[in-house]
Amino acid sequence: MTKTYENTTLVNKKTTQDLKQLSSCEECDTLYLKVPLAQGEKACCLCCGAEIYNDIKPFNTILALVLTALIIFVVANSFPIIKVEIQGNALQTTLLGAATTMFDIHREFVGILLILTTFIIPLINLILLTYIFFNVGLLKRRPYFMVFALRTLYLFRVWAMVEVFLIGILVTLVKLINMVIVIPEIALWAFAVLSLFMVYLNAIKVQDIWNAIDRDLS
Repeated sequence: MTKTYENTTLVNKKTTQDLKQLSSCEECDTLYLKVPLAQGEKACCLCCGAEIYNDIKPFNTILALVLTALIIFVVANSFPIIKVEIQGNALQTTLLGAATTMFDIHREFVGILLILTTFIIPLINLILLTYIFFNVGLLKRRPYFMVFALRTLYLFRVWAMVEVFLIGILVTLVKLINMVIVIPEIALWAFAVLSLFMVYLNAIKVQDIWNAIDRDLS
């Protein structure tokens, strides 16, 4: 009976190792055997052309980018976005001030959506990325809640819409520029830079992060 259990354990370990060598296309579910990639290379599906997995940059490099994005995020939410001058009167607001205005004019749904997609969810994503890459990059260990953090990141990252918010601001500025004096403030430029960082960080697949952690910390 003991030998049977030992054989079963060996088979399970071998099966787990074999499964780790497989990767599936998220678009058409075609299975492929993983092959080592050089720096900057990516594996694409032969059936649909979608990217399957990629070799991400070193952990410390991504951690530096995430921390920079966090600093820019604080700046973007601490200073006014634009200043509008109408007949000598100047009005300016921050992101949270704009959300508060939505509640004041009884547009609660818009206010909640604005806070969630441009403040809460991007902040959660940046905090989770900092937690993951701080542990694996500096401490050289797996995060204690790695599975929860990566799954939460996978679910939430599509709802971070800083770049959409920025486009909405620019469209509004174009419409107002002939009626009032519009002065871009520091937060607007911070949101523009933050959008670039968020687009890059969101392009890093959660599965690629997981694979890199398994490869480097196994």
